[in-house]
Amino acid sequence: MSRKAVLDIDQRALEVKVEMDNLVEDIMELDAKIIELEAMFKMQVERLKDKFEEKQFYFKAQKEEKERYLRELFEQVPQSETKTQRKVQLINGDVVVKKSKMDFEKDATKLLEWAQKNNREELINKKEVLSFKWADFKKNLVIEDENIIDTQTGEMLVIDGLDVVTKSEELEIKY
Repeated sequence: MSRKAVLDIDQRALEVKVEMDNLVEDIMELDAKIIELEAMFKMQVERLKDKFEEKQFYFKAQKEEKERYLRELFEQVPQSETKTQRKVQLINGDVVVKKSKMDFEKDATKLLEWAQKNNREELINKKEVLSFKWADFKKNLVIEDENIIDTQTGEMLVIDGLDVVTKSEELEIKY
């Protein structure tokens, strides 16, 4: 092979590498633009969130004021009454005042501890979560001629839910 042919091949490879390097630079710039765009989006989201919360606070304050006034008016008119509530029926909706009552406040963690200490197993809900230990299983597998072999036993495995697939090539750019 002549020296000139080697130089021609090297020159072409060099030109291709320069073109590839330019593409990597372009991709880096596009990644930077994407990051900048995401940052701008997050800033806008925060600004809009602040505006939303400000408006929401304003409307909630107005609503609370109207509810206070409605409660004052409610007490000035006749109401139907049941064991649990008092009610005034209107065209646009009913105004209901639920009567006060005793209720429970609970701490589920402390109640669980109490049930365990007092042998109240019927009050304890037990859940068992099953999951397959893939990482442990995979350590002992190899692929030979598109067959799955367990290296510990030497047997060829045919398991529903376990297949050999060929993953396609992926382009990765590191910078």
